[in-house]
Amino acid sequence: MNRSVMITGSTRGIGLSTAVEFLKNGDRVAIFCRHPGHVSKAKRHLLAFGRPENSLGLVGDVRKETDVKKILRQTQSRYGRIDILVNNAGIAAYKTIEKTSGKEWDDIVDTNLKGTFLFMREVIPMMKKQRKGIIINVASILGVAGEAMFSAYCASKFGVIGLTQAMADETANAGIRVYAVLPGAVDTRLVSDSGLEIDPSALLRPEEVARKIVNLAEGRERSGRLVKIYA
Repeated sequence: MNRSVMITGSTRGIGLSTAVEFLKNGDRVAIFCRHPGHVSKAKRHLLAFGRPENSLGLVGDVRKETDVKKILRQTQSRYGRIDILVNNAGIAAYKTIEKTSGKEWDDIVDTNLKGTFLFMREVIPMMKKQRKGIIINVASILGVAGEAMFSAYCASKFGVIGLTQAMADETANAGIRVYAVLPGAVDTRLVSDSGLEIDPSALLRPEEVARKIVNLAEGRERSGRLVKIYA
């Protein structure tokens, strides 16, 4: 379909699977994270699914305004426009609130929520000029129902859902559609690193979430829709 897609947190898990699905669909993708080695490895992986010129690997930190601006400039320079933004970057910590440090709280909220805000703030004016655009935020089931030991993560994902709905309302007449997907537990490093013991049969595959994201990117659903995904 030759659309230009920016995906945050896209060197593994849901983000990388989403990049693969868009490439298979004939789109162009820009992936990035803050680790150069992870970006290089992911870029090599994507070569099996599309032409080299259809994938762009970038290094940056979603928490830093200067990095966000630079990454979007580089993507626009390469592809000419940004049609779809997928805010996927996310981290978590599995611990009681009294054992959660201020730094851990800030890292989680800044990555999951502030990063989503920064990208939306920069991309929405571009999409307004185009009179067209799709934004898909990867939230979580824990963004609508809090769970013990995930205080910072839940707070950040509740925030992502609120931001999604606010921006859907704010851009209602601008040709932009804003959605959020709310997966349950997914078979990714984020879940395995949390220390949770989960029956493997209860885990979603990253590819399942990725396919939902690509389907939403068709823009047929009303803006502001929250899509829950279960195994």
